[in-house]
Amino acid sequence: MRTALFAAFACVALAGPALADDKAMIQALNDSFSAAANRGDVDGIVGLYAPDATVMPSDNTVLKGPAIRAQFTGIVAGVTNLKLTTTETARLSPVYIREIGVSSFTTKGDKPANVTASYVVVWHKVGGAWKLWTDIFH
Repeated sequence: MRTALFAAFACVALAGPALADDKAMIQALNDSFSAAANRGDVDGIVGLYAPDATVMPSDNTVLKGPAIRAQFTGIVAGVTNLKLTTTETARLSPVYIREIGVSSFTTKGDKPANVTASYVVVWHKVGGAWKLWTDIFH
């Protein structure tokens, strides 16, 4: 009985509020993502995703594998000044963090527009590195 109670308390502690440095760490990863996008580096963006990642953009598609690269090739070609801002993180387990954030960017073209959007991401620790595992944005 004591072992079961200890295990239950341990799970609650690990799945509780984000560790103090989680938000800063995730923001640094987002800064890397933004920098890669702003220099047109699709490989740099895709390298931040886990091998089994899922991306769910605003058009209601579900993208995996090579489709993720194709999505960001198109996005990079159409936007500039991308900035991702982490507003909230929650530690789900030792290897998962949920993030909520806001993106801002300017569209390219004859009539550029400033756009602000929101997103939710689940980060997964893979091989010691945090990777985007589920990425939903609109």
